[in-house]
Amino acid sequence: MSRILNKIIEIGGTTAHREHFDEKRIIDYFISPKLGISCFVALERSQLLGFQSLEWSDPDWPGDRLPAGWGIVATYVDPHVHKKGAGRALFANTVEAAKTAGVSFIDATIRRENTVGQAFYQGIGFTDYREGAETISKRFAPL
Repeated sequence: MSRILNKIIEIGGTTAHREHFDEKRIIDYFISPKLGISCFVALERSQLLGFQSLEWSDPDWPGDRLPAGWGIVATYVDPHVHKKGAGRALFANTVEAAKTAGVSFIDATIRRENTVGQAFYQGIGFTDYREGAETISKRFAPL
């Protein structure tokens, strides 16, 4: 997971993360965060293609807060395998986890320059609801 995320960080422009991840940081941020709901991985044979995490919105977040009951999704797919279905497969599992947890909306906040990420979330049913100077926020109701 850190290999994929670190590659994305090095390319730049598509994630707010700027510091590389090691195993401990991956576990703390994505696998076992205090507000975690789920974290799924996409594999092809034994190759990791990507991962997607979902966590509850943080009521103590100092920035733009989300309403109670909202989840926040983060998706990281190896840039060499974009458009091969890994993100969609991950999201199918994430939606089921969101339903089970009782999430009312899923937020995806994407950097403006990340046109691939914006198109991905739009293509799986997210709609725009907020714009910032550097980001566009989209939401999805898992029903």
